[in-house]
Amino acid sequence: MEDRKIKVLMCCLGPETHNRGIIVVSTILKEEGMEVVYMGNTTAENALRAAIEEDVQIIGVSSLSGAHLRTGKHLLELAKHKGIDKSIAFVIGGVIPPNDVKILKDMGFYDVCVSGTKREELVTVVKNAANTVG
Repeated sequence: MEDRKIKVLMCCLGPETHNRGIIVVSTILKEEGMEVVYMGNTTAENALRAAIEEDVQIIGVSSLSGAHLRTGKHLLELAKHKGIDKSIAFVIGGVIPPNDVKILKDMGFYDVCVSGTKREELVTVVKNAANTVG
Protein backbone atom coordinates (compact mmCIF):
# COMPACT_ATOMS: atom_id res chain seq x y z
CA MET A 1 0.00 0.00 0.00
CA GLU A 2 1.41 3.37 -0.97
CA ASP A 3 1.87 6.08 1.60
CA ARG A 4 -0.94 8.53 1.13
CA LYS A 5 -0.74 12.05 2.44
CA ILE A 6 -3.43 12.55 5.06
CA LYS A 7 -6.22 14.71 3.70
CA VAL A 8 -8.66 16.36 6.08
CA LEU A 9 -11.76 18.42 5.37
CA MET A 10 -12.28 21.02 8.11
CA CYS A 11 -15.67 22.62 8.63
CA CYS A 12 -18.09 24.25 11.04
CA LEU A 13 -21.72 23.13 10.89
CA GLY A 14 -24.88 24.95 11.80
CA PRO A 15 -25.03 28.21 13.70
CA GLU A 16 -21.27 28.74 14.14
CA THR A 17 -19.92 32.27 14.04
CA HIS A 18 -16.42 31.77 15.46
CA ASN A 19 -13.60 30.51 13.26
CA ARG A 20 -10.39 31.03 15.24
CA GLY A 21 -10.25 27.41 16.47
CA ILE A 22 -10.78 25.83 13.07
CA ILE A 23 -8.14 28.11 11.55
CA VAL A 24 -5.62 27.21 14.27
CA VAL A 25 -6.29 23.48 13.88
CA SER A 26 -6.11 23.69 10.08
CA THR A 27 -2.77 25.49 10.32
CA ILE A 28 -1.37 22.88 12.72
CA LEU A 29 -2.41 20.05 10.40
CA LYS A 30 -0.82 21.79 7.40
CA GLU A 31 2.39 22.35 9.37
CA GLU A 32 2.40 18.62 10.12
CA GLY A 33 2.36 17.85 6.39
CA MET A 34 -1.32 17.09 5.98
CA GLU A 35 -3.49 18.42 3.20
CA VAL A 36 -6.42 20.48 4.48
CA VAL A 37 -9.59 21.32 2.60
CA TYR A 38 -10.95 24.31 4.52
CA MET A 39 -14.72 24.73 4.13
CA GLY A 40 -15.38 27.14 6.96
CA ASN A 41 -19.07 27.34 7.85
CA THR A 42 -21.15 25.00 5.73
CA THR A 43 -23.93 22.45 5.79
CA ALA A 44 -23.52 18.73 6.42
CA GLU A 45 -24.65 18.08 2.85
CA ASN A 46 -22.00 20.38 1.36
CA ALA A 47 -19.28 19.03 3.66
CA LEU A 48 -20.01 15.43 2.63
CA ARG A 49 -20.23 16.34 -1.05
CA ALA A 50 -16.84 18.08 -0.85
CA ALA A 51 -15.36 15.21 1.16
CA ILE A 52 -16.34 12.77 -1.57
CA GLU A 53 -15.11 15.04 -4.38
CA GLU A 54 -11.82 15.75 -2.58
CA ASP A 55 -11.33 12.10 -1.52
CA VAL A 56 -10.55 12.99 2.09
CA GLN A 57 -9.90 10.46 4.83
CA ILE A 58 -11.18 12.63 7.65
CA ILE A 59 -13.84 15.25 8.26
CA GLY A 60 -12.96 17.50 11.17
CA VAL A 61 -15.80 19.49 12.67
CA SER A 62 -15.27 22.54 14.86
CA SER A 63 -18.09 23.38 17.24
CA LEU A 64 -18.27 26.31 19.62
CA SER A 65 -21.99 27.08 19.58
CA GLY A 66 -23.27 24.22 21.70
CA ALA A 67 -25.06 22.59 18.76
CA HIS A 68 -22.50 19.76 18.45
CA LEU A 69 -24.92 16.95 19.37
CA ARG A 70 -27.56 18.04 16.87
CA THR A 71 -25.22 18.95 14.01
CA GLY A 72 -22.92 15.99 14.67
CA LYS A 73 -25.81 13.53 14.64
CA HIS A 74 -27.15 15.01 11.39
CA LEU A 75 -23.72 14.77 9.73
CA LEU A 76 -23.19 11.15 10.75
CA GLU A 77 -26.72 10.08 9.81
CA LEU A 78 -26.34 11.68 6.39
CA ALA A 79 -22.93 10.01 5.92
CA LYS A 80 -24.48 6.64 6.78
CA HIS A 81 -27.36 7.27 4.36
CA LYS A 82 -24.80 8.04 1.63
CA GLY A 83 -22.84 4.89 2.51
CA ILE A 84 -19.63 6.73 3.39
CA ASP A 85 -19.71 6.48 7.18
CA LYS A 86 -17.05 3.73 7.15
CA SER A 87 -14.78 5.21 4.47
CA ILE A 88 -14.30 8.57 6.19
CA ALA A 89 -13.31 9.08 9.83
CA PHE A 90 -15.11 11.84 11.70
CA VAL A 91 -13.46 13.94 14.42
CA ILE A 92 -15.13 16.79 16.29
CA GLY A 93 -13.62 19.41 18.53
CA GLY A 94 -14.24 22.69 20.25
CA VAL A 95 -16.20 23.72 23.29
CA ILE A 96 -17.59 20.30 24.15
CA PRO A 97 -18.80 19.55 27.67
CA PRO A 98 -17.09 16.47 29.18
CA ASN A 99 -20.44 14.66 29.50
CA ASP A 100 -20.96 14.92 25.73
CA VAL A 101 -17.68 13.25 24.73
CA LYS A 102 -18.97 9.68 25.17
CA ILE A 103 -22.26 10.57 23.48
CA LEU A 104 -20.39 11.86 20.42
CA LYS A 105 -18.13 8.79 20.28
CA ASP A 106 -21.15 6.50 20.62
CA MET A 107 -22.76 8.43 17.77
CA GLY A 108 -19.84 7.52 15.52
CA PHE A 109 -17.17 10.17 15.91
CA TYR A 110 -13.71 8.59 15.96
CA ASP A 111 -12.59 11.04 18.63
CA VAL A 112 -13.45 14.30 20.34
CA CYS A 113 -10.87 17.03 20.95
CA VAL A 114 -12.07 19.36 23.67
CA SER A 115 -10.80 22.90 24.23
CA GLY A 116 -7.24 22.80 25.46
CA THR A 117 -6.23 19.68 23.54
CA LYS A 118 -2.47 19.88 23.00
CA ARG A 119 -0.98 20.04 19.52
CA GLU A 120 0.71 16.64 19.83
CA GLU A 121 -2.51 14.95 20.94
CA LEU A 122 -4.48 16.57 18.12
CA VAL A 123 -1.97 15.40 15.52
CA THR A 124 -1.96 11.88 16.98
CA VAL A 125 -5.77 11.74 16.91
CA VAL A 126 -5.86 12.78 13.25
CA LYS A 127 -3.11 10.33 12.23
CA ASN A 128 -4.80 7.49 14.08
CA ALA A 129 -8.16 8.38 12.55
CA ALA A 130 -6.62 8.30 9.07
CA ASN A 131 -5.32 4.79 9.75
CA THR A 132 -8.86 3.55 10.37
CA VAL A 133 -10.05 4.25 6.82
CA GLY A 134 -8.88 3.12 3.39
